[in-house]
Amino acid sequence: MVMIGNHTRVTVSLGKFKLFRNKIPRLFPVVLVVLIGIAFYPTLFNDFQRQWDDQWMLLEHHILLNPSLENWWFYFTHFDRGQYYPLNQLYYLGFYHFFGFDPTAYHMGSLIIHMINSILVLYLVRLIGRQIAGNESKKAEWLAGLVALIFAIHPLQVESIAWISASKVLLYTTFSLAGLVTYVVYLRSRKVLYLLWTLLAYIFSFMCKEQAIIFPLNILFLDFLFHSFKLKKITKRVILEKIPFFGMALLFWFWSAQNNLGVLDISTAYPWYQRLVFGSYSLIIYIIRFLLPVNLLYFYGYPIVAGESISLFYLSYVALAILFGLYLIDLYRRRQFIPFFGLTFFLINILLVLHIIPIPRYMITADRYMYLSIVGISIWLVWTVYRLVQWNRNKTWIRLGMTGGIMLVLSCFVIYSDTLTRKWENSITIKQEVRDCLAPVIQEINSTE
Repeated sequence: MVMIGNHTRVTVSLGKFKLFRNKIPRLFPVVLVVLIGIAFYPTLFNDFQRQWDDQWMLLEHHILLNPSLENWWFYFTHFDRGQYYPLNQLYYLGFYHFFGFDPTAYHMGSLIIHMINSILVLYLVRLIGRQIAGNESKKAEWLAGLVALIFAIHPLQVESIAWISASKVLLYTTFSLAGLVTYVVYLRSRKVLYLLWTLLAYIFSFMCKEQAIIFPLNILFLDFLFHSFKLKKITKRVILEKIPFFGMALLFWFWSAQNNLGVLDISTAYPWYQRLVFGSYSLIIYIIRFLLPVNLLYFYGYPIVAGESISLFYLSYVALAILFGLYLIDLYRRRQFIPFFGLTFFLINILLVLHIIPIPRYMITADRYMYLSIVGISIWLVWTVYRLVQWNRNKTWIRLGMTGGIMLVLSCFVIYSDTLTRKWENSITIKQEVRDCLAPVIQEINSTE
């Protein structure tokens, strides 16, 4: 009787543990908010970047100091210094109306938007996971939680959160993620209302940052994911429902061209073969910084100036980029659709900043360009780790070791993000970080000369 009683108590305890474990996914949004607060709260004590864009985008911007209807009409119908972001300026105007030029208020706004984006990532990946995982939907919720957690606290996100002028990156991502969520709901329900919401989110996203023009490629690959990537299954309906999105992208590009943007000026750009090298370099460096986020700075310059020859060493990045492409093809052939989608999503959302298409950028890479792309590469990483755990599910020590390793890495992310955020206190502190890193290189060049 005692043994039976003990067995009964153990069974009840295990039942309670399973019930608690099943309730944990409901707490994911709370966990995300808490960890974001821990990782990025120092930004609330930071100043404006008065020597880097905050000056002209916010503190001295004409639309804030003189918000007339005529001025607003101008900014909604014209580009400003080569950029189009009227909703972002409207966002600034709201904060200026209530808080003036108090940097804490603007930093708090960025922090809240990042929290919202992290929760949107959670629900987006959860919806995708439920569609693909089938009977393993519970596991899909845990995987979605881990993807959202990486997105929320990764050190590469510091620049987008700590730099007030990068709020347009946060806002365009909010509308892009909301549009992707409504599109997945549309794919499941086939209700046209959700498709209209997706189109509206696309328009709002572009009005925050012109980089959002790439959005239709994201929903196209969601179609591929939900149709098992078989082109013969893409129906006439799938094509027709994409016409408004690609038509809108064409109109956005045409309008940008009228403002002297989006037009290739080959005469003043790096030659095509150097752009190919820069694109390969940028792609691989973004992956490396995601996997090993160290020595993150606010500025990463080109290795050469226009007209100079590039070192043969950089050809190794071209080889690695080719291997990346072959790996994508291999994932497709092996029907590994989720990691294929993840890496493709990552590639799509950094495509415009890989320098293969000439764009007026004075930095070869920037951490903020990875803000949305982190979702895709996180899906690939989490899925890869999950498969490794599945292959070793009978080896408890390996599973425990990998679980402990994940916890350790996430803890390091929180600590490093907190440390980096403090370095964004003002323009002097972030620029000093670059000077300190470049000092040995400059000293070596001077000694060589």
